[in-house]
Amino acid sequence: MSQPLVSALYEGTFSVGADKIFHRIGRDDDAGKAALKISLNPILLRRSEHIMLLDAGLGDFGAESHIPVMLANLSEHGLEPDDITDVFLSHLHFDHIGGLATRESGFWELTFSEARIWLGRDEWDKLRDVERSNPLEEQFLDFLEVHADLHMVDDGDEPFDGIFTRVIGGHTEFSLAWFFDFGEGHRYLNAGDVMNTRGATTRRYAAKYDFDGKLSQQRRDELLDFAQKNGYKILAYHDNHQPIVTL
Repeated sequence: MSQPLVSALYEGTFSVGADKIFHRIGRDDDAGKAALKISLNPILLRRSEHIMLLDAGLGDFGAESHIPVMLANLSEHGLEPDDITDVFLSHLHFDHIGGLATRESGFWELTFSEARIWLGRDEWDKLRDVERSNPLEEQFLDFLEVHADLHMVDDGDEPFDGIFTRVIGGHTEFSLAWFFDFGEGHRYLNAGDVMNTRGATTRRYAAKYDFDGKLSQQRRDELLDFAQKNGYKILAYHDNHQPIVTL
């Protein structure tokens, strides 16, 4: 069995203000007054026959389409979108799922047409119950429901040997943590926006943007303790510089 390879697919750094639109800025620029500085780093994880993405980027839901950046990043690794076998989603905010489909050709198409999409059952059910003012979001979700190979998971499910999930809540009501255990030195943990930057591994806080900020901190404590004891690296999707964190 080949050794797993992990890489961050950097989509860029953005200023996100009250309009909730991702405006591209330089990696070392300031976000601006009352705006959040945030980077996007879908993670590419390759192991044997599985070529996996951990969260999928923003797609067409920013001030520009992010699909060309995703395709260029994959190409740098010698990959086409159809090479992706599995996409594991931590939660269903659009900066994590928007890259699953695109309208670049004028109509909706799956970005990763051969991929199984692994997502939380309760999170999906809640998302579909929400009334939306943005028709583009509703079209996107309707398209995924019909055309994507969606695999709903519950707490403790294990899609493949060495890969399992836990419902942790915190950032969203049903946020997932994904654990990838491919042997000593090759263990990775993606807890989505519960632990989304390197700084989240070293400081304590309750974020206003979380569904339950106090629960997020409790989960960070639990996950960091587990990761340190078991040799897991943290995959920090929103970090500006070091999204793959060795504790």
